[in-house]
Amino acid sequence: MNDVIELLTLVPDTDENGFEVNIEIKREVFADKKSVRASEFYQAQSQGFKVDVMFNIKPYEYDDEEYLIFEKLKYKIERLYEKDSENLEIVCSKVK
Repeated sequence: MNDVIELLTLVPDTDENGFEVNIEIKREVFADKKSVRASEFYQAQSQGFKVDVMFNIKPYEYDDEEYLIFEKLKYKIERLYEKDSENLEIVCSKVK
C-alpha cells in the first residue's frame, strides 16, 4: 500500500452553548489509490452522483466510516466492495 488516507467518523456532540455539533475523529490507514472504472463511473452518474476516486485497503482497517481525507480533500464513501479477504475497495465522491 503506497498511499495514506484518513478515515473520518463524525460523532454527534453538544457545544458549550448547547447546540448540536459533529466532532471529526480521524485515523490514518495505508491504501492504494485506484482509477475509477468506466462502469462504476457511468453507473453512479445514472443514479445522480459522481464518483471521483477508489481506494483499496485491508478490510479490518474499515470501521463504518462515512468519509475519508486524501491529499487534503474530503470524500464521501459511496460504496464498499470486499474483493477478497485481503482487499476492500472504497468508492468515493468528492465533498463540495
